[in-house]
Amino acid sequence: MGRPSMAAERTEQIMQATARCLQKNGLAGTTLERVSEESGLSRSHVRHYVGNRDDLLRRFADWLYTGYEADFIGKIAGAPGREKLPIAMDYLFSTGFLPISDDDTVIRELITAGIADERIRVTMQTHYTQAIQSVEDALAAEYPVATPAARRSVAYGLWCLAMGNSMMAELQLPVASGGLVRAAAEALIERLSRHD
Repeated sequence: MGRPSMAAERTEQIMQATARCLQKNGLAGTTLERVSEESGLSRSHVRHYVGNRDDLLRRFADWLYTGYEADFIGKIAGAPGREKLPIAMDYLFSTGFLPISDDDTVIRELITAGIADERIRVTMQTHYTQAIQSVEDALAAEYPVATPAARRSVAYGLWCLAMGNSMMAELQLPVASGGLVRAAAEALIERLSRHD
């Protein structure tokens, strides 16, 4: 097998550096110059491989979410029927969203960028929609008689509970790391059993 292309290696290097810059400097402080310093590449190389700052942030959003969501979606898709929902619940209320990490800072900064930049917003919408669809698929495996609209509503509610809890955990609210939000999620899921 041949050596990976220089463009792929450099792009990965730049994406990793962008993550570190967003963690350290926030969105406003993430400039091509800082990404260049962090990556060890010249500014002209950064521009060559990823374009201007807007292009960099757009590519970074796609790069970041592709890794996270592909892992989540792949685990659910590859699991046998009734094992899908426990995987989704563990991800949403344990391993995927907690404990809080530096990646959470990066995601918050991308959400901020997505408010102003439609292309970043569309990238994030696409990835989140796919992830929510995976949760809905897990619910369908467990509650096949529930209506698609009910499963979609619960899937979205679960995703929102997990995202909101992650934000509250960053404020170090003691209840965020407890089991209250998971209990609320399980109560939401229980609504689907009424359709069986």
